[in-house]
Amino acid sequence: MVLWLLAMAFTLTKGGLAGFVGSESFTPDILTTTTAYICLHYGLAGSCIFALGQGLFVDLLSGGMYGIFTSLYLSVFGGILLCSKFFNLHSPRGQAAIVCLVILIKYVFFFLILKTFSQCAIFSGSFLWDSLTIVLVTGLTTPLCFYLFDRLKDIKLYLLN
Repeated sequence: MVLWLLAMAFTLTKGGLAGFVGSESFTPDILTTTTAYICLHYGLAGSCIFALGQGLFVDLLSGGMYGIFTSLYLSVFGGILLCSKFFNLHSPRGQAAIVCLVILIKYVFFFLILKTFSQCAIFSGSFLWDSLTIVLVTGLTTPLCFYLFDRLKDIKLYLLN
């Protein structure tokens, strides 16, 4: 529940954070990292529900086609499921690799959806560089986020006892 609220708060403030940092390319994809964390600690059902809920939440807030972000975040869940067959989600190196590959899958899927359903979608070269930067920044920060989520879980358990 706490992770869900944090993810919703991040979704609401991501634009302001991008303006503060200077570019959206330096803000990590926390929702993908959170989906991977939930998959590791709470199972597939929790991760799928989280991905579906966040996708619906972003779809409601965006002005784009309905269902695009729901399908993107469900593809993130599917990518985590697929990549976890090849990499160990329990190790920091595996976490970074899985999240990097899943974000690449997400951006390719996003590109294909927009090219398929929108004839006027134009992608510049900066979209490619921004996407690659987000992939690298998120991959580098994923083990740190997993550590912080673990500490948040420990604090919650400490306060409940």
